[in-house]
Amino acid sequence: MKVAKDADALLSYDPNLRLPLWPSEEEACEQIMSIWDEADVIEVSDNELQFLTGSDKIDDETAMLLWRRNFMLLLVALGEKGCNYYTK
Repeated sequence: MKVAKDADALLSYDPNLRLPLWPSEEEACEQIMSIWDEADVIEVSDNELQFLTGSDKIDDETAMLLWRRNFMLLLVALGEKGCNYYTK
C-alpha cells in the first residue's frame, strides 16, 4: 500500500468479510479498520456496514460513520436494491 500511495495510485478496498476466517469478530473489525485511512475508495456490503458500525440500520447516517476525509468514494452495496454511494 505504501508503494502504491507513493506512486499516487488510487487505492480501493473491499473487506469481503468472512467471519469464520477470523479468530474473533473483534479481531476482524480491528484489522479491517486498520487500513481504512489508507484507502481512497471503499466498498462494503449492507452486512459489512452493520458489522463495522455496530448498527442494525442501513441508512445514510450509518454509512457516514465509516466516512473518512481521505475517501474519494464510499460504496454500500445493497444486493438486489443496487447501492448507495457517498463522495466528497
